[in-house]
Amino acid sequence: MLPLKIAWRFLLDKKLQTILVIFGIAIGVSVQTFIGLVSQGLEKTLVNKILAYSPHITIYSKSGGFSDWQKEVDRIRRNFPEVNAVSPDANSQAWIKLGKMTIPILMRGFNITDTAGLYNITASIYQGSSPVNDNEILLGKELAERLGVNVGDEVSILTLGRQTVTIKIVGLYDFGVSNINKAWVITNLTTAQNFIGFGDKVTEIELGIHDPFQADVVSDRIKSALAGDELDVSNWKDENQLIVSAIIGQKIVTLVIQFFIILATIISILNILTINIFQKSKQVGILKAMGITDFSASLVFVFQALLLSLGGIVLSLGFLTVFLRGFNRYIVTAQGSPVVSVTVDYRFIALSILIFFVASMSTAIFPALRCIKLNPIEVIKNA
Repeated sequence: MLPLKIAWRFLLDKKLQTILVIFGIAIGVSVQTFIGLVSQGLEKTLVNKILAYSPHITIYSKSGGFSDWQKEVDRIRRNFPEVNAVSPDANSQAWIKLGKMTIPILMRGFNITDTAGLYNITASIYQGSSPVNDNEILLGKELAERLGVNVGDEVSILTLGRQTVTIKIVGLYDFGVSNINKAWVITNLTTAQNFIGFGDKVTEIELGIHDPFQADVVSDRIKSALAGDELDVSNWKDENQLIVSAIIGQKIVTLVIQFFIILATIISILNILTINIFQKSKQVGILKAMGITDFSASLVFVFQALLLSLGGIVLSLGFLTVFLRGFNRYIVTAQGSPVVSVTVDYRFIALSILIFFVASMSTAIFPALRCIKLNPIEVIKNA
């Protein structure tokens, strides 16, 4: 195709200029894509840290406990596909006693299998097993070390009703969060209910959803579907408004930075094409005088934009790979884990490249229109 060959020759005629433009495009595209991936990783890291051991949505009784919880659990599982974890809990303050030591604890009763989508308790057990039978408990790593106990030992727990119950330790867990490991004593739902004297009541139903940022929307829908006025609903976004605002602000700042990086890159392409139309006006005029159509002449600059954009995009993928590997390798904590877990989101990368490509190709419009307006006789006469 003649316009493509001419575009290629024009670019080769200014090799250093062409190389610098492609290099600049590659840096612009790779940096704005990298910033977007880091922003996504930061958002996920913050949300994971906040919600690692917290539910997205909590249904609780205003009176302290409710008995028709199974109906609510069934209704939620049936009517809310956004919910991927439903865990009824019975929680109570208590004290654990060993010898002269008395330590305040939070007794948490779960159906352990229901917590897989929230706390994944089973995966956090590093010694022993889950509490299957009544009067069996899991202790956190720090609490067990403080008490000097191990799997198979027995401890006494003092309830709010001043009753003392002897319970067997069947496992030790480690959530990696010292405050939780020191405070939570995990048991099955029946044992916790007996401690509180609840019968078959629970204190709350904890929910996990597929998209944590939809927690406020889903919680409002769940609240509307609940039976009676005794129950209420809370969600993590309402309880962490400052952090949510910070995440939204960080997203906006990232988008602004990405926009101006792309804008600067596109201006550089427009600049080189505009310079080319002036530098090559004599050659274009000669080509028109030889019979090339206005449309074919304008395609020369469209193909220049195409070649520059494709060259920059291919090189940018190499730069992006280097940025990602370097960030995940060197930006780490003292333990060697990444400060921000940045993953390769192919959909986001493809979308970023597509937006840039469309925007960069639009830069060929002005030079192409100017090329069409060139009068070959005047150009040759004034050369």
